[in-house]
Amino acid sequence: MKVRFTGTEGHEQSVRQGADALRQGQVYVVLEVYCQTEGPNYFRIEFRRGELPPLFDSRLFEVVDHNMHPSWTTSVEWDGSLTISPAAWQSPGFWEEFTEHSRGAIEIYEVGRDALMFEV
Repeated sequence: MKVRFTGTEGHEQSVRQGADALRQGQVYVVLEVYCQTEGPNYFRIEFRRGELPPLFDSRLFEVVDHNMHPSWTTSVEWDGSLTISPAAWQSPGFWEEFTEHSRGAIEIYEVGRDALMFEV
């Protein structure tokens, strides 16, 4: 799935949070979709290697490629929130291990990211 960043104009601060790092008009590969039960929906996008790829409010983007990668699976959490991402990333504690620089979690992330980013 690919999205184009449409910019922050006209959106409140809570929607724009972190988006100053993105370039208007740029197309990005979505690494994960996170939908809250009561609240905004987000796309996880890597724009700088070596850092945790942040979640950005989906209202800042338009979808330009609707195809979902075959590695994506869906997970429903206890609160009803929904995550669509590579299955290996949905293991309990994965993102915590990644932020703690666990070599195993980093390798799992890189394999999943590369499959999404470099798909032919």
